Amino acid sequence: MTNSFLLQILRAIDPSEHGAVRRFLQSPFFNRRSDVIQLFDLLVKSPEPPGREALFAALYPGRPFHNLTLNHTFSYLTERLEQYLALVEMQRDGQTERLYRVRAFRRRGLSQLFERDAHLLEKSHLESPQRHAGWHLFHYLLQNEIFSHRIVQRREGATNLSAASDALSQFFLLDNLRWACTAESLRSVGGETYSPPLADAVQQLAESCPPDDNPSLALLYQSWRVLRDPEDRDAFHLLEQLLLGHPDIFPPAESRDIHMAAINFCIRRQNRGERDYARTALELYRRALERGILHENGVLPTYTYNNIHLLAQVTGETNWAQNFLEQYREALPPGDRDNIYRYNLAIFYYRAADYGHALELLRTLDFPEVFMALDVRRMLLKSYYELGEWLSLASLLDSFSAFLRRQKTLGYHRESYRNLIRFTQKLAKRGPTSALAGQIKACPAVAEREWLLGKIKGKG
Repeated sequence: MTNSFLLQILRAIDPSEHGAVRRFLQSPFFNRRSDVIQLFDLLVKSPEPPGREALFAALYPGRPFHNLTLNHTFSYLTERLEQYLALVEMQRDGQTERLYRVRAFRRRGLSQLFERDAHLLEKSHLESPQRHAGWHLFHYLLQNEIFSHRIVQRREGATNLSAASDALSQFFLLDNLRWACTAESLRSVGGETYSPPLADAVQQLAESCPPDDNPSLALLYQSWRVLRDPEDRDAFHLLEQLLLGHPDIFPPAESRDIHMAAINFCIRRQNRGERDYARTALELYRRALERGILHENGVLPTYTYNNIHLLAQVTGETNWAQNFLEQYREALPPGDRDNIYRYNLAIFYYRAADYGHALELLRTLDFPEVFMALDVRRMLLKSYYELGEWLSLASLLDSFSAFLRRQKTLGYHRESYRNLIRFTQKLAKRGPTSALAGQIKACPAVAEREWLLGKIKGKG
């Protein structure tokens, strides 16, 4: 019972929806079984799922327990809840519901109703500023209904064949490029290689198409180019111009992906020392924040919050950074909101050289994610050193070493941080020397190399 599909669906339905679900189950059109409504009430009102025998006794008092009967009731309620979810999803997208209405009118021969609603639906659809793949797919489905109606009603005369065919072609081109972008993102992260069917032909067509003729195609094509090649500055500058000129052409989720392609290009260039790209990335983030496209289901992802704050710090916009931390604190994932906020506030104080306030926050943090846990320890190490808290530093270096021993998948990061610990221990015990500086310079992998050398140079 614990792992049943029924309980999975019930957990996914918010308690605020329970009234709507019950009204759905009470409708004779969808359900005529009172025991199904009773089962729903028993399951949503109980903190823990009751046992099977207890459920059966409540549903069918006086009858001997029959496992098959209970299974059938479970299955029937599951099917009704699945139907409820599908109907809610269809109603959430009003255009889809209107398309099905138009289709029903056509199939039942209600020509005047069809022509009225098809015309209004087409008009409202064309008025939308969006021109993404989904927009063209819907346009094709609507044109297909219109074509099917006209071919029956008027055997002769013009049809909308070209409109239907063009919409389908645009859908294929745009969605093919969207998957090509996804494939490039996966390749850069995990090495997975994939090329959508006819990708070469689509990319050649996109290359030859003037951006002003088809901005949607141009945006996806330039996204694909910057994802594929971090050296392609021409593609990035064109992508940046297109994002400025056509901000509403994609829905939020797809627009977010395109913005992230541009932002990640900037961050790769910034990591190579091209500092101007940090400001460009921050501006891209700001515009995306203003348009509200960075949130996922109303939540600002942790990595987005962290990245925006760090870019604001890198570009020297400390006042904006502090305001950002406060303004978007409540938008963070609820389960880890305070932890993420304190982590970023610790970074804020740390970068302002206010090591006392930074330490107060850093000591309260605990992250299961290994790289954030490494970053917390890195800031603790440097803060203890800067404040001269040598006993605390020694204790941290020991626990930091033990932490690294437990991490088996850190790759070169593991050795890099081990060397940071080793050289910090030498620096604290023996003081800054030219010999130590030489060892740090000669070591191939050292986290915070410049900071270590700065401590030696400053004391030399």
